[in-house]
Amino acid sequence: MDERIQLLQVHVAGRPAGQLLQQSGFEYRYLTVDPAQPVVGLLMPPTRLTWQDGALFPVMDQNLPEGDLFNRLRQQFPKQPMTAMRLLALIGDNGIGRLGYRIPGSAVPAQAAPITRQTLLRMPFTARVFDDLIDAYLATGIGVAGMQPKIMVPERATIPIPNLIVKTAGAGYPGLAANEYLCMMAALRAGIDTAQVELSDDGQMLLVERFDLDADGQRLGFEDVASLMGLRVRDTLSERKYHGSYQRVAELLGMITGNRHDLHRFYEQLAFSIMVGNGDAHLKNFGVLYHGVADGIRLAPMFDVVTTRIYRYQRSPGGPELEDSTMALRLWSGKTQRSRGYPVPEALCRFGRDVCGVRDPKAPLERIAQAMADTLRAASKDPRIPASLLAQLRRVWENGIRCAQ
Repeated sequence: MDERIQLLQVHVAGRPAGQLLQQSGFEYRYLTVDPAQPVVGLLMPPTRLTWQDGALFPVMDQNLPEGDLFNRLRQQFPKQPMTAMRLLALIGDNGIGRLGYRIPGSAVPAQAAPITRQTLLRMPFTARVFDDLIDAYLATGIGVAGMQPKIMVPERATIPIPNLIVKTAGAGYPGLAANEYLCMMAALRAGIDTAQVELSDDGQMLLVERFDLDADGQRLGFEDVASLMGLRVRDTLSERKYHGSYQRVAELLGMITGNRHDLHRFYEQLAFSIMVGNGDAHLKNFGVLYHGVADGIRLAPMFDVVTTRIYRYQRSPGGPELEDSTMALRLWSGKTQRSRGYPVPEALCRFGRDVCGVRDPKAPLERIAQAMADTLRAASKDPRIPASLLAQLRRVWENGIRCAQ
């Protein structure tokens, strides 16, 4: 691959849509000015031929790999700079959402051989097994942003792109796959729209069905809230996804979707994250889906939810271990609302009523609390869930369940 990548062809849902150029800054060129053509991003409508920016456009920046996968790419290609253009070329057609990238004149990568869901679920986990999965699929494109070790694999031969995300635990986060599985099962029991998940037989790997594909395997547009706010968050600027408030997120989603039901759904997602002690519900963990702007924009299902309060961190090497006792964002906007502490039930209900327009904001809390209690009972009989993990989750969840009392 050439050291300098200055031009990429951009595809929308597999069809040529425009070109991305990098010189002193970035420029995106639609193939034609036609308001009826698919948008490359909600902030970049095809009402003009070209869009320019000094940095990569947020809708493209949102899928650049972070954490484990970014480090693996640097090891795989040690002599090539991991620029934004190179990372997009490596993502190819496999990113979350419907954007794809190709170097002009390059061959289309061979489609990865499908690996069945049952094979993955029964596969005993080792670090080597996960490394082998990543090595097998890096050559066909990546596309999963975020800090947690994960890779995207194809499970159905009828869908030409990977449709499963395989996650495991990173260093310092034991039981993370089972943790996320139980959170998602509780959300599902509570009637919250979630990404579909399955846990491997040994409890070490989580399989997540992509939610940006419709029933026919057609790709949907996806943009996270950070992108919709025009923020770029990768690498050293990753703290930007922790800037702002949930009130601002709700207001933005209300403007983007124009749908009161989606605000109610957002309140349920937020209330659930608070009740299970998920301190990582940042701007990239909420988003919207769309076929086309004219067809309607809707809130994406809930994804990437774990009980972070059971893990410890150090502010400095050798310092004391502390509990993660704050939320990713502030609840309220405004200069006087600086706290990221978990809100008391009355404040959460007021948020639901005043910001999200929920008439009875306590009813979802009661439904979530019942689902959490049912999930804890079911997990006690699940051999994949370590007793130590369950005890830690119960300590946090029982406190969250009291929010509904």
